[in-house]
Amino acid sequence: MSVSVGTAARGAWQGKTLARIFFDEALRRHSAGLEGRALDLASGTSYLSLLPQTLEVIRTNRSESGDIRVVDFNAKLPFEDESFDSVFLFNALYIADNPEMLAREVWRVLKPRAKWLILSPFVANEMSDPHDYRRFTKEGLEQLCTQAGFTTVEVERQGERASAATHLMHPFFLFNVMRALIFPVALLFDWLVPARVRREHPTPLSYFVVCKK
Repeated sequence: MSVSVGTAARGAWQGKTLARIFFDEALRRHSAGLEGRALDLASGTSYLSLLPQTLEVIRTNRSESGDIRVVDFNAKLPFEDESFDSVFLFNALYIADNPEMLAREVWRVLKPRAKWLILSPFVANEMSDPHDYRRFTKEGLEQLCTQAGFTTVEVERQGERASAATHLMHPFFLFNVMRALIFPVALLFDWLVPARVRREHPTPLSYFVVCKK
């Protein structure tokens, strides 16, 4: 997946990282049309406005806050079989003690033909809050989901070498105006990476995954 230069510049002015810019665009596109009841594991707040307004989102995390329900996704999920129309897990798969068990639990609580949306970083700093165990490749994400029982798994690469490197250098870009100039250049350098290299030796910033039960 790619984002436009204009989108990158606007996101930079708003103080977003490149990873966040890619994520927002992917979530806006892949959540369009979702309806019914959604389970948000490791819930955040900044992306809620990107979701369809008619979606009933059950927000969960490891600690209670406001309307967030305490749920430990390292244990059996406290929900009935086939009780959700979609499940979200953004920037948290690397926290799971047993990702295979988690994937099976997500499959269990999803209705038939429902979707699991995942954002999984690939080139990123360690984020030990509370833990950081692993990074999944495209093949690893496909294997995780198919072995859990999902029939369709679409893995979308976000960014390439230049945007990944720029994201890692983010602490040095102190002002939004710097980011607004640098982010579009990073996207240009991503585009200049030969197609064969991007295909055979990809180095994405992150992966956005859509699994269908």
